[in-house]
Amino acid sequence: MEFKILGPLEVWTDDGRRVRTEGAKQERMLGTLLLNAGTVVPVARLVDAVWGDEPPATAPRQIRNLAGLLRRKLAAAQDGPPVLLTDGPGYRIAPNGHQVDALTFAHRVSVARGLTERGEPAAAVEEFRSALGLWRGPVLDGLSGSLLAAGAVALEELRLTAWENCLDLEAELGRHRQTVPELTALVAEHPLRDRFVTQLVRALQRAGRQADALAAHRRFAHRLADELGLDPGPELQLLHQELLKDGAAPAQNGTAPATRPPRPRQHLPRPAQLPPALATFVGRTAELSALDGLVDPAGPAAAGIGVVTGGAGTGKTALAVHWAHRVRERFPDGQLHLNLGGYALDPPLTPYEALARFLRALGTDLERVPGTVDESAALYRSLLADRRVLVLLDNAHNAEQVRPLLPGSAGSLALVTGRDGLTGLTACDGARRLVLDVLPRTEAVELIARIAGAERTRAEPRAAAELAAACGHLPLALGIAAGRLAERPHRTLGEHTAELRDAEDRLTALQIDSDAASAVRVAFDLSYRALQPTAQRLFRLLGLAPGNCISTDAAAVLSGSAPAATRTVLEHLAAAHLLNPAGPDRYRLHDLLRCYAAERATAETRPTERAAARERLRSWHLHRTETPPRSPAPQLPHLAPTTAAPDA
Repeated sequence: MEFKILGPLEVWTDDGRRVRTEGAKQERMLGTLLLNAGTVVPVARLVDAVWGDEPPATAPRQIRNLAGLLRRKLAAAQDGPPVLLTDGPGYRIAPNGHQVDALTFAHRVSVARGLTERGEPAAAVEEFRSALGLWRGPVLDGLSGSLLAAGAVALEELRLTAWENCLDLEAELGRHRQTVPELTALVAEHPLRDRFVTQLVRALQRAGRQADALAAHRRFAHRLADELGLDPGPELQLLHQELLKDGAAPAQNGTAPATRPPRPRQHLPRPAQLPPALATFVGRTAELSALDGLVDPAGPAAAGIGVVTGGAGTGKTALAVHWAHRVRERFPDGQLHLNLGGYALDPPLTPYEALARFLRALGTDLERVPGTVDESAALYRSLLADRRVLVLLDNAHNAEQVRPLLPGSAGSLALVTGRDGLTGLTACDGARRLVLDVLPRTEAVELIARIAGAERTRAEPRAAAELAAACGHLPLALGIAAGRLAERPHRTLGEHTAELRDAEDRLTALQIDSDAASAVRVAFDLSYRALQPTAQRLFRLLGLAPGNCISTDAAAVLSGSAPAATRTVLEHLAAAHLLNPAGPDRYRLHDLLRCYAAERATAETRPTERAAARERLRSWHLHRTETPPRSPAPQLPHLAPTTAAPDA
């Protein structure tokens, strides 16, 4: 079976029959899966792709229905290996045994680049042309949706880069006259793409059309100055000087051609905005190694994107800043940094506000900052083109806030931190994702030693381990507890640990009186307040359950909701890193988060509702205990049921 997304969405069987999809919703779902062929797309992401910002309450169930209908339609159209698979939290297209034109395109481009490196330009051109011939129009032409449009950006950029590479090889083979019509059309479609203009001007020059080459340069220079306030790049400037030396500039009434006087090339400042690295940073060896892979010189020829995600207080910013300092020499043109305020007391920065700050850091006068997000993003990418800049975007709110701030060309790298999973950057923008958890025991004890003192920690190793456990190995909590201990040099670790462990309000004990914003409770508050009301309610009720691990069925009983609806809310809580998956349909609540959830339940849930939730869960557990096992064991006595089964 063949799937085509490089143009309108089409599905064809091997014997040439067209498979018709049923409705826009199914097409948007299939298009999203094909954009991410071979990788899992979570149900929540598919909901966003199909409905946008206002999905119905039944959207997750409808996604599963759409997936079932699509799976049956594809299976009925052609025998063979399954195409649409259910995989963990979502669905994925299995390309094995099937063709996806986007994957075929990427493969042929890779082959063409290999031929180029081996010095076979003619064969490389043929492979590039074969790849470009797969395109029938814009990606998923006719399907609307911001997520689909964002997912198409990477493919479109790969297409344009392949076209540039192909035309460079055509020039190397001396095919200047043949490529002029093609380049003229490409410049008309992409008038601000410096590489196409340079290739057109050179082709016109080599074809003996110097006057036309000068005119093409003049049009581009005027447009670039008027729209972005920039000059052409160094290569095009040198080419322009060659043309002027040829003396072929056309006369206009006996005078020199009307060209603007050349302006000096803009020299960008070299920003160095990274915050100071923490002297108390410990461990994270595996995580640092994973981030090192982002700057692998053998990596893809595109701007890299890394995402560090995790719960409140896990040390995402500390890790990102520490790593950024380790690799700063790999980015000689500077390092940009911005706290996007995604989880803060103040509203998050808008993309326009963030772009304005970056543009000013790159030397753009305030009055020359464009008035829209799209124009500002275009100027920002132009300023970073052909430069190696590290962009650290801390505390992101969502993928839409981040996308306009991503560099557009190879050499630069964006590293994003956020509590939300930022799945869109992974699914649609090719970001590599790193999930940060609490520290291992040994590293947690080492952090205490760094702050409270190594000698004190070595003197009481058992108490240090117990203190780390009382903090749940959470870096923020460890830092606060160790900081309070450092203020009391005469107190032993054992005394401090006993006070924290026995505190009636452990979250209050984990705050610094002079710095309320650093409290563990405040960090949890910011994540909790960002939840939808249904997710807030379930999170509160989880604080009433015994233990810190719960199944989907038990959570459904606790909340009085259907298991399917509860599963969706639990997935949402896990994506916000307020829960951790602990097996199939099971979730674990961090000890300190459980304290916080119970606190919120006491403050925001009526006593009658709390009592009813506990009673539902108690009855359900009792019924499960009394129910005979499926495989009878006659030698074991069975309890006679004493309670009716709960509705759930």
